[in-house]
Amino acid sequence: MYFVFVVLIYLALGSVLWSPAWAEHYVLRAENKDAKFISERATRLALVDTLYYRYDKWFSIFKIEIERLRRSPESLQNKIELMKFHFAVSGLVGELSHTLAFTSKFSIPEIKEDFIFHSERVKELANDILDQENTDVKQRAEAYFYLGASEGYIGVFEYGEGNLFSALINGLQADNHLEKSLEMDSARVDAHFGLGVYRYGNSRLGGLGNFIMQGGSDLREVGLNHLEQALRMNTGAKPLAMKTLAWFYISEQINPDNTELPISNPLNPSKSRLRSMELIAEMEEHYFKESPYSDFMGNKEVALMKAIQYVLDKNYGKAREEFVKVQNISAYLVGRGLKINSQLTDSVQAGIEFCDLMFLSGNIRGKVEKDSACSRIDEKISFLRSGGSMVEYDSRKIRGELHDVFFGALDELSRKMNC
Repeated sequence: MYFVFVVLIYLALGSVLWSPAWAEHYVLRAENKDAKFISERATRLALVDTLYYRYDKWFSIFKIEIERLRRSPESLQNKIELMKFHFAVSGLVGELSHTLAFTSKFSIPEIKEDFIFHSERVKELANDILDQENTDVKQRAEAYFYLGASEGYIGVFEYGEGNLFSALINGLQADNHLEKSLEMDSARVDAHFGLGVYRYGNSRLGGLGNFIMQGGSDLREVGLNHLEQALRMNTGAKPLAMKTLAWFYISEQINPDNTELPISNPLNPSKSRLRSMELIAEMEEHYFKESPYSDFMGNKEVALMKAIQYVLDKNYGKAREEFVKVQNISAYLVGRGLKINSQLTDSVQAGIEFCDLMFLSGNIRGKVEKDSACSRIDEKISFLRSGGSMVEYDSRKIRGELHDVFFGALDELSRKMNC
């Protein structure tokens, strides 16, 4: 009772002391204190906490719940709850891999194994549930959702690892099962999130995946609409949906296919910029204006997307500030014992150096300073021409488009300074 009383006090003072997100946080904890089935709400809380790099607490909670359910009497409801907790762990591991900046060149075996184990358990349990005769339509829709979502998670993970065939197979299965889930239960909002990721992602990356999964069709707008629908319907994966959408809209600003699109088209670079900035502002207002953790320094992924957006806007002073923020947050996380991919820190340092170069034209006095500046610019241009990258990205296509942004800015600066 004391806990609930404290919660009510926090709610009464919420408009003064706490943001709405944190009032909701405390209410959910109070409501679920003695609840038997808590997986969905616990997962929602955990996903918010990943924004603040709080993983250990939730890994412990989820694994305790998995063990409790394994020892409980076998029933359909317990099996569904067990499936959801295994999915929660795989989702948490997936977010941890993003925090550590996993790529095809960098991963940690134990984390990868943990991810695959829990994802495969979700698939096994979902198929078991679908094989049972006493399931109703909503339970079957739920099983199809978790089956498709786990296949999608594996597909995204395998793509990041460079295993394209496995990524394609899992992605195709995920698309089919998520679609089936939505057909059976139109209120299954999180299916929109999964379908949005796969339909946009495969079209944006193009190539074999787009040909096999989509017959070469351009489903970028379809994917974005699914993601926007997930947000409107208050998806349980809201933090992920907002981050994903912001990155996708940033991506559309550098997509050469969009250059001639009219302003009325949602993929027009100006409209994409406006939406990415709206999403970033909403994330900062909702999650970061008042952090629940006193040692929280900021979210490095949001800082990085702001840095890239500022580079696209040619606001190099603001971009530099955000790159430095990413650098500081990464150093803090390393200090906490997280093994951050050194490629990320190298890319961020390259971003800082790029911004410093872009300041040079207004601060040159005399031939000696000009020659020194031009030498630094030429060195960076030569680095890019020889295959170097300012931003590491597994997709060759998007890496090339980002490369063109940085190369174009440096080339323009070189010509402006008559180097």
